[in-house]
Amino acid sequence: MAQRKLDMGKAWTQATGMIGANRDLVGVLAGLFLFIPLFILVYALFTGGLDLGGGGSEPDPQRVAAEVNAFLLANWWALLIAALGQLAGGIAILALLGDPDRPTVREVLGRVLGLIGPVVLAQLLVALVTQMPSLLAGLFPEPAAAALSLVALPVTIYLTIKFSLTSAVIVLGRQGNPLKALRGSWQLTKGNSFRLFAFFAMLALLGAVIALIVMLVIGLVLSAAGDRVALIGNAAMLSLLLAAFYTVSFALTAAIHRQLSSALPDEEADLFG
Repeated sequence: MAQRKLDMGKAWTQATGMIGANRDLVGVLAGLFLFIPLFILVYALFTGGLDLGGGGSEPDPQRVAAEVNAFLLANWWALLIAALGQLAGGIAILALLGDPDRPTVREVLGRVLGLIGPVVLAQLLVALVTQMPSLLAGLFPEPAAAALSLVALPVTIYLTIKFSLTSAVIVLGRQGNPLKALRGSWQLTKGNSFRLFAFFAMLALLGAVIALIVMLVIGLVLSAAGDRVALIGNAAMLSLLLAAFYTVSFALTAAIHRQLSSALPDEEADLFG
């Protein structure tokens, strides 16, 4: 079978076009499922007193790890809200933008309730599989563990790309079996792993640069309004930027899934069955 080549320019055009054509509904869903949960988490992070070292001193890794663990334990509820919001937002935006049947908002919300379970299970499987190389490397003594970690990193990245369409297979491919959804993502990304990696890497880099510039400018403006206003404003701006990044990522996932699944030959039609 000939390899299906992903047209990244076409995927970007389709994704931005779908967002533009549905901007009002996308804005509501992104605000409900992404911005609000992310703001809760970011605000908890900003006010949690997390100290990772500063003042030019070399941070103590054990102290930093203890600080991070203490923050996670104290704010587990915020992490849970953000994680569930991200998963629900992904389902809603994928269903709204990627389903050719053009579901209504009520139907989209119904799908969120019906698919959150399979998506959570699938993402837990993805996390387990993608982190397995690092976990295995950690079982070896030093310095073998350090050497194996260098090998584990590219393997982890590769597996992450291979399973990047898992949620799309569940939501748009109507596949409720998490294991079959992982297999579906693996098949869809065949022959396009490097293209997908380059695409998402460029997207992440561009998003990071834009976020840095915006946060620096907004931070300077808000600093004149007082510490409290600056804290809330910076948390809101960072949450807004993250919500926008997730929204674009979900739209791109929908566009990529549409492009690659439409290229599947008839003999692979049972991939989503």
